[in-house]
Amino acid sequence: MHSALRERFIFLRAPDEAPVAPVEMQARHGLLWHLLLDLPILLLVGAVCIMLEVGALPSRRSGFICNDPALSFPHTGDTFSISLVALITVIVPFLIMWGVEATLQQNDEYNIKKSKLLEGAKTAGLIYRDYIYGSVVNLTILEVVKCVVGSPRPTFFDLCQPDKAKTCNDSQLVSNYRCTSTQYSRYLQIDSSRSFPSAHASLSIYCGLFLAWYLQRRAFSWHNKSVLVVPLIQVLCIIYAAVCSLTRITDHRHHWWDVLVGGSMGVLSVLYTVLILCKNFSQPAVVSTSDISSSDGNNHQSVRRLLSSEPHVVVP
Repeated sequence: MHSALRERFIFLRAPDEAPVAPVEMQARHGLLWHLLLDLPILLLVGAVCIMLEVGALPSRRSGFICNDPALSFPHTGDTFSISLVALITVIVPFLIMWGVEATLQQNDEYNIKKSKLLEGAKTAGLIYRDYIYGSVVNLTILEVVKCVVGSPRPTFFDLCQPDKAKTCNDSQLVSNYRCTSTQYSRYLQIDSSRSFPSAHASLSIYCGLFLAWYLQRRAFSWHNKSVLVVPLIQVLCIIYAAVCSLTRITDHRHHWWDVLVGGSMGVLSVLYTVLILCKNFSQPAVVSTSDISSSDGNNHQSVRRLLSSEPHVVVP
């Protein structure tokens, strides 16, 4: 018992002699793996999605029913463009998480000299990494399903103007056709056969629900702060997800079942990202389960704080 007590106090009295070098080496190795393995895979997946989107890779076209009224709406554009949805999905979540994590930073003798914005950005970056991973998985599945199904949009006849639309008989299924539109670009003509599922609905619901969930778990731990700011931001996130999804129907860019399935994919992606990757934001400082070096760093900080709060005892 005396030897065990001695070992405990030796460990507590010598935190500066802890093996920090292996942790730093492990962090460098993790960064090297990210650069050599994860980054090329991410670039490859992104390149495949872009080629599928622009039509550089072949995709299926399911055909159309001649004179189908569900495909005869005029093209009036998008209330939420895909570039706007992409901008919101990529930039807004990091800014919100950065602000929350910077506010949650506590001043003590070990981090008082560190910038709250810098420390908040580090913690937010770990959560944001898992968020982006989930969004990439979601988007990749969406692109593959779109190209495999090849469902025509409600504005199909206006965008594509298929060559056999004027000569086919009523209720006849036309599977082999060519777009002859001169009013719209080649991209919109290809996109006219990619209605199912809705990427706008999936990405907006993924982004909105993720942020609302994150704020519920992290921002409500604030003390002596406003009680209305966080609920207001949550409501705005939900409104964005709902309005962006519904405008795909009112703009006649998708059928209602496209939006329903796309939204369901967004919900499933949120559940996967939050519960599996982020562990329901249960860790107070580091929520990414894949960041081993940060976890070790937190353990070292815990030992240092324990030493500062307990008196040093010298055992003869």
